[in-house]
Amino acid sequence: MTCNFEVCSKGGHHRRHLEHLYDKTKQQVNVVAEASHVNLLDSLQTYVGDIVSPKKCAACDISLRNRSLLCPTCASTVIRWNGSNDDPLAFAHYGGALATALLRLKYAKRPDLAHPLGCLLIDSTIRDLIKWEIEVVVPVPVPYSRLVDRGYNQAALIARPIARALSARFAPRALHRVDGSPKQASLNRQQRLANLRGAFSVRQPNAVRGRKVLVIDDVSTTGATLSACRAALCAVGAMEVRSAVVARTESPDMSH
Repeated sequence: MTCNFEVCSKGGHHRRHLEHLYDKTKQQVNVVAEASHVNLLDSLQTYVGDIVSPKKCAACDISLRNRSLLCPTCASTVIRWNGSNDDPLAFAHYGGALATALLRLKYAKRPDLAHPLGCLLIDSTIRDLIKWEIEVVVPVPVPYSRLVDRGYNQAALIARPIARALSARFAPRALHRVDGSPKQASLNRQQRLANLRGAFSVRQPNAVRGRKVLVIDDVSTTGATLSACRAALCAVGAMEVRSAVVARTESPDMSH
């Protein structure tokens, strides 16, 4: 989150106000940061963000009293995924307001939604993730052309707080996806597997060789993308590869 403090940059009164705000913020977030294993900067950004920007539901844009991803009405549409020890682990089924939030993250220039979505995944799967003793967290990459067009890799933004919560190495550039393959949305599982053959390569093999790796993506439909990533990582010597996503669906017509 980037905060614009231009309105507070003129005059000693505004400067003292900003210094007071920072001191107050630092005191209030220290306890939160220690409890949730996030660094002070992340907590500071969240606290100041509550002050300078309105809090809105990620699906319907209704104003919220507290910083959360969804309003109560939209949250009621979320169906939690109940498969403990599944691979991939997931927070919920793909659908309802959660699908809207994920689509906004991916296609509507809303990278700010990635961190709360990642935190939902942490809260729902942390016991399994700790049990797996993950050493490296790797996001599913996007083709360079799509990265340039979108401006960010949504899987990497979701994965960052997960790596921090696990005290694992975050390796956003470990995997590389070649340009030129068709989008997955219109393909069935067999077509997706064929489409992804050779699509992923490991750019940083030393980061994963001999280590337990967690691959993170936003959505899993058929599992073809995660299977291709797992195969590439195992080919260079990863000890074990697990995966987790915010949402899962078995429908062949959903995105990813």
